[in-house]
Amino acid sequence: MSPIPTHRMHENQIMMRLEGPLSQPERLISCRSGVAHYRSSEPGTQRCKSQRPDEELVNQAWMLDRTVRGGLRRFDSLEGSLNLQILSRRRNMESEAGPVSSTFAGFWGTLRVKGAWPTIFGNNNRGELVFRRGPWEDWPRRSPALQTVDPSLPLLLSPYCGTLFHEAVGHALEAEYLERSPLKYRFGERITHGELTISDRPDLAGYAGSMGHDDVGLPVSSTTLVHRGHLVGDLNHDKGVLRRASYRELPQVRASNFIIKAGSANPNSWLHSLTRCYYISWIQSGNWRPGTDRIKIMTGPIFLLEKGRFRGYRDWAALEFTTADLLARIGGIGSDFTMDPAVHWCQKKNQAVPMGMGAPSILVRGSAS
Repeated sequence: MSPIPTHRMHENQIMMRLEGPLSQPERLISCRSGVAHYRSSEPGTQRCKSQRPDEELVNQAWMLDRTVRGGLRRFDSLEGSLNLQILSRRRNMESEAGPVSSTFAGFWGTLRVKGAWPTIFGNNNRGELVFRRGPWEDWPRRSPALQTVDPSLPLLLSPYCGTLFHEAVGHALEAEYLERSPLKYRFGERITHGELTISDRPDLAGYAGSMGHDDVGLPVSSTTLVHRGHLVGDLNHDKGVLRRASYRELPQVRASNFIIKAGSANPNSWLHSLTRCYYISWIQSGNWRPGTDRIKIMTGPIFLLEKGRFRGYRDWAALEFTTADLLARIGGIGSDFTMDPAVHWCQKKNQAVPMGMGAPSILVRGSAS
């Protein structure tokens, strides 16, 4: 591991939250601005000082508010509620390499309309309003409720389920967790389906984890973690992956934009050919406890299908996997790669950092098959 260089970071961030009736939600604005001085001669310590927020970022947040509210105006006549978050941030670093910076401006949220499935939206890397889309939109809202989830049935994961693999692979390959990681002794081995390729991509433009330099001023690089089923890389300090939740926090090794490459399978063929399976629309949250091989997730709406026919659903389900078993059960990688328009927040040691996530549909075989 390389030592963290002496550096200074200046952060400006505006977070705007809107919640309530779609026609007139309540708005809350929070600002954060300050500078951190880190000294490598005093490992793990820094001096911090608060500053006044940058009015330019405040204005940018209001512009984003007008953009997204304008895009949602066509729903105003419907009975519904809105949960919207807007983030405008800029970080300037003065390091041994000279002054560098990273910026992000975006929005994401959930629209709930009576009688319909929740609609999650965000912006693409051009700032345009984009909705999560999937076959669940055509399935009835009123149907039998599933009481349990049978682990012996296959799981068909939508492109909005990358969180499962971020927990199983991403966190387990972070530098400080490698010593007790279930993947520690498997570098160079084939550990999963031959089409699964996973990368950390801070170099992609316009997403929540995009940056040219990390939060201590080190240049970033694209890192392939799994290549065609083989474990080939990890996240360490040399790769520009030191991030922090705010200028008051110490930097940690963190993922940026978590990307699963498209495969060759047609997900529609899975939908209609599997005798019985579950379709998971998206994943709300995930957890991997360092030093273990256990991953837990909470899904969004999960549907039971019989050869593509809708048979029932649950609003959410809590599922648990082991790392090796999950990777061994992957049965196919879809060709429908999609960047999730929603910003994901990755939690680690009480620090949450925003990240982008993109994936295709993925088939996970049942536990008994």
